[in-house]
Amino acid sequence: MNKQQIVDRLLALPAEIGSAEDAVLEANLHVLGAKVALQAKEDMLLLSNAIDGKNAEIRAAQTREKTVNERGDLDEAELNLKNAVTRLGRLRDEFKALRAVVDLLKGAA
Repeated sequence: MNKQQIVDRLLALPAEIGSAEDAVLEANLHVLGAKVALQAKEDMLLLSNAIDGKNAEIRAAQTREKTVNERGDLDEAELNLKNAVTRLGRLRDEFKALRAVVDLLKGAA
């Protein structure tokens, strides 16, 4: 990267970081929504007597079996959140690294 490319990238990064922060917030909302949907389904199953196992282990297994879609949605939402957080971290790291390069170039000049 030459000096102009570094400057251009430093100027672009704050907007990208802001977008990445928004993506993290949105992904977090999706995780919360998926958790609420899973809990609602589990509650509905219990209250409608759809779960009738003789012991806690059987009831837990029945609940897992009948909430496969909701659990899949939660897993997907959690993975999306992890990816969004990782992307945000990488952008922040890049910004810090480029600022360090600028400081080095200032000292060399």
